[in-house]
Amino acid sequence: MINLENLKPLVISLIAGCFCSALGSATGQIVETKPPEETTTPPNLAARRALLLGFETMPPGEGPALAIGAAEPGPGIFSRLPLHVSTTISEGYDDNVNTAATNELTSLFTNGSLDVTYVFGSPRTQVSLALGAGGTYYYERIGTQNYDVDFHLGLNLRHRATPRVIVSSNIYVAYLTEPNFGFGATLRRSGNYFYTADRFGVSYLWAPRFSTLASYTVNVFKYDDASVGIFQDRLENTFGNEFRFLLLPTTALVAEYRYELLNYEHEGEVLTPALFFDGFKIIRATRLERDSTTHFLLGGVDHNFSPRLNGSLRAGMEFRDYVATGQKTQPYGEATISYAAGKRTSLSWTNRYGIEEPAVPGTPSRTTYRTGLQARQQVTPRVVATLAFYYEHDTNQGVTTASITTPPFSEDSFDLSLSVRYAITHYLGVEVGYNRTDILSDISLREYTRNRIHGGLNFAF
Repeated sequence: MINLENLKPLVISLIAGCFCSALGSATGQIVETKPPEETTTPPNLAARRALLLGFETMPPGEGPALAIGAAEPGPGIFSRLPLHVSTTISEGYDDNVNTAATNELTSLFTNGSLDVTYVFGSPRTQVSLALGAGGTYYYERIGTQNYDVDFHLGLNLRHRATPRVIVSSNIYVAYLTEPNFGFGATLRRSGNYFYTADRFGVSYLWAPRFSTLASYTVNVFKYDDASVGIFQDRLENTFGNEFRFLLLPTTALVAEYRYELLNYEHEGEVLTPALFFDGFKIIRATRLERDSTTHFLLGGVDHNFSPRLNGSLRAGMEFRDYVATGQKTQPYGEATISYAAGKRTSLSWTNRYGIEEPAVPGTPSRTTYRTGLQARQQVTPRVVATLAFYYEHDTNQGVTTASITTPPFSEDSFDLSLSVRYAITHYLGVEVGYNRTDILSDISLREYTRNRIHGGLNFAF
């Protein structure tokens, strides 16, 4: 059984270590012999070809849109001041603060946030850092805390150790209250929780058309509310290896294997005690038994449709072995499309289908399809609009034991966010936004609808 409380200082020290090593790499005086340049391929096409093998960044202005959860870019990697700071204070209205199916509670709220991004590097090393802190105070709330918190950190590092070896890391850490449909931690309020998703990789170029990528990914969920945490606190470790072959200058074929170890912090703990009658046990105790291991066998393709548009597809099978309930085999797939047109337009669309961890006690597993769309458009020199839409369909498996019967059921969730910023001056702007959430479920008490509107001032430089 793993104590997830001990992982917080480990994650913090890991982030600090990556940050310090990136600074050292960015300022070091290492001399490197460059490989021969392509002579028959246009420079931008050669760069995109190397990107498909994992060994180059896109030419300036030709990169993909920001990933979900990433911060807005700063002035640029090699600029004199690659720093972007944004602070917002706003007032708003929420018509279902507690995400309840009945007796919804409405409230006005005040929100304040501060976000800082810093992008820097050298021709060999690129680093981007995003920090954010925010809070929301609700003037009406019954039975829970009157405030929400939102602290997050993102760190991306990419370092070319040799002409053939690239080391990378992508770290995201958050401590928050609101449900986040981007990574599917929870669909309704469950108190404050800690979440981290960190990926580390090493790429090696074996031949001009063939490369491999070995990776390690760790995800952690930790809830402050013990009644939620006993079912949801967990650690997910995934080891993977990609084999990439460059079929065309704009197309790479990929074969991938992943191995996932999933461990719940409270695995084996008693949920309901055994029932005795006249000294004889008639119903055994119910324990938490959710640990599992999973093998993924995947194939796919990465393709650059144009300097501004690229896509990625993985499909195959996952073979999951549960400690308590045996094996389960399921198709698995994921796809991403990214589009960027300079600083004016960016779009990212992600899709995933596979087995996920259930959010309902007593449900052994669920099959989930989720999709997310993020878009940003500079409508005029003064007006910027952003859109985020998430949809999730869950099919929860039923189970029958001597002490409990949980029927199978399905849920659909929709979350839409829209905001518009009008620049009054170069630094000061007015921002308004709207958010709507709908949860539809076969279990009526799990359904809810929520609308939020807000407006305020934003200062950015």
